[in-house]
Amino acid sequence: MALLNANYLGLYTFGDSGQTSAYRVESGESSVQNAKTAFLADAASGEYGILVDSSDNVFADGQSGPAIGYDNNGAWANGVGDLELMAAATSTSLDLNNSIDEVVARDGDCGSETFIVGGAQSWSLTADGLIQDIIAGDEASGMTMMDYARNSQYVLVRFVLNNQEMDDAADNQENVNYIGQGIIENVSLSGGFDETSTYSVTIRGYGKLYKYQA
Repeated sequence: MALLNANYLGLYTFGDSGQTSAYRVESGESSVQNAKTAFLADAASGEYGILVDSSDNVFADGQSGPAIGYDNNGAWANGVGDLELMAAATSTSLDLNNSIDEVVARDGDCGSETFIVGGAQSWSLTADGLIQDIIAGDEASGMTMMDYARNSQYVLVRFVLNNQEMDDAADNQENVNYIGQGIIENVSLSGGFDETSTYSVTIRGYGKLYKYQA
């Protein structure tokens, strides 16, 4: 057993599609091939989506990683290669909350008992990082996040603990991925005289948070 290094935290976005509506989620199919067929039957050309099984796990798409892709003129095209690493994230936090409803009911002895019932579920992801002067072709930046927010675009986020082995088939905790879609709720760019410029972003989850492990 080894402790996980926080330097392996990864946050990925998928914003080049420019979608201002939610990504399509195809769920409940028994296989990834059936999910692709169902997705293509309803999707328009160029529309992106996530293929999910009945247990809210993202299907594995062969050697391409998670089944995240788009309709390419009636054929499925995996889009994982278009996922962009957010630049220089120094800290990343994924939070999931279940609302709890409390119910009081009478028992058989004229007393009462308290029960709790799970309600709505919500999740969010926050990240802080450095603003770079030069951005590689496969990276997003704090400035890019500002543009996503200005355009009210939906983004796909992928949270992994070990971004060097995020598609490893070994059943290790560092290779678990959490994937979801959301909207940037808040983004802040800051910098002072003779100081490093930084950004902070909060993404509010839309729909469920899914798990993936090939």
